[in-house]
Amino acid sequence: MNETLKSTMDMVRTIKFSSRVKHHRNVADFLADRIVQAATQQTLLAAVERLCELMDADPGEMLSSVTAEFLKSVSKGDASGVLAWLRKYSRIAAMLTMLKQDDYLETVVSLEITDIQDDGSAIPDVPHDIGVKITCLSPLAHGADIKAGNASLYRRMDVLSTTGGMLRLPFYAGNAFRGQMRDILADDLVKSLGLLPRRDKPPLSLWFFQALYAGGSLEENSAAEKALRKSLGANGSVRAKGVHEFRDILPGLSLLGTALGNRVLCGRSRFSDFRPECRQWGNGETEVGELFEWLYLTRREDHEEYEENHSMIANTECLKAGSILRGGIDMDGISTELERSALGRGLQLLAETGYIGAENRRGLGRCRIECVNAPDPSPYREYLETNRSSILEYLSGMGAINACD
Repeated sequence: MNETLKSTMDMVRTIKFSSRVKHHRNVADFLADRIVQAATQQTLLAAVERLCELMDADPGEMLSSVTAEFLKSVSKGDASGVLAWLRKYSRIAAMLTMLKQDDYLETVVSLEITDIQDDGSAIPDVPHDIGVKITCLSPLAHGADIKAGNASLYRRMDVLSTTGGMLRLPFYAGNAFRGQMRDILADDLVKSLGLLPRRDKPPLSLWFFQALYAGGSLEENSAAEKALRKSLGANGSVRAKGVHEFRDILPGLSLLGTALGNRVLCGRSRFSDFRPECRQWGNGETEVGELFEWLYLTRREDHEEYEENHSMIANTECLKAGSILRGGIDMDGISTELERSALGRGLQLLAETGYIGAENRRGLGRCRIECVNAPDPSPYREYLETNRSSILEYLSGMGAINACD
C-alpha cells in the first residue's frame, strides 16, 4: 500500500464531502475537473490546498485525523509521484471517492504508484537561423486541447528527460506564431495593394482569401483549382514556370506555403515551438510550476431589464507576466531574398503589434518580441510599393480580386 496515496485520496474524499459548491453536474465529473485544475500546482500540498478552494470546502467540517495524516505524508519522497498520478488519473481519483467506504478502502490500499515525477530536464534546443525571444508583459493564455469544466489549461507536451523519464512541459506552439504571422502579412499585402483588409466583406475571392489567411484548402474541382489550372498545371501535371511565377509575385505567401485547389505549395520556413525559460526545459533556473497562475475571467449581464442572468465565468491557466519564451525560425536553403525579407517584415509587424496567444481583447498576451539575425524587411516593402500594379494585374487575371476600389 502507498501510504501517501491513501492519505491524499482520504483528503480528496473529505474535501468532496465538505464542499459547499452548488452545481447541476455529475459529481464525479465535477470533482475530476477540479482535480485537473488543482494538480497543475507545483507540490502535492499546494494542489490539495487549491482543491479546497475550488470545492469551497469548509476546513471546520473536515476530519482532523485525515488532515493530520495527509500533512505527515506530503514531506515523504513519493509525494511528487502521487501528484503526477493525480495529474494523469484525475477521473480515476474522482471515481474512487464515489465508492462506498468498504469498497473504497479495499481499492485504494491496492493501488501502487508507477508514475514517478522525473527530476531531469529536456534536451536543450539547438540554435536557429533566426532566434526569437518573447518576454511576457502580461499573462499569456495558450489553451490545451483538453478542458476541465469552465477552466482552460495551458498547452503542454510530453518530453523525454535527460534521465530517461517523462516530463509534461508547457510551450507556445510555433504553428500559432506562424498563423499570426500569416494573418499580419496578409493584411499588409492587401493594404499595400490599396485594398481594405476587411473580414466581413473581403475584396478577395474566397479561395484566395483562404490561401492568404488560412493556408488554403484542398478541394477537387474548386474555384481555386479552376482559376489556377492554366498557370500551375492540371490533371496531375505541374507547370514549373507558373509555380515559379506565383512564388515570385507573392513571396510572402510563398514563404509560409499554401494549398491551392488540389496541390500544396510548401513554405520556405520552419517555425520552432517556443519554450519557457525554466529548469525542466534546460534553459533556466526557475521551477516550471512557478511560471503559472490561474486567472478568473467573467462576462457580466449588462441588460438591466432582462430577468435571466447570462453572466459567464471561466478560469484560465496562464504563464505569468515576466516569463520568457525562446524559440526560432529556420529558413529553407532555396528561399529567395524576397521571401527572407517577407519574414523580416512579418517579425517587424508582430513586434510592433506586441500581442500573441488568445484572449488579447482581455489584455492577455501582451509581449515584447526580440529577434537575432532577423532579415531586413526593406526589400519586401519596396517590392510591394514598386510592383503594386503588376501584382494586381496578376491576381485579377486569376480571379483572385473581387474589387479594386
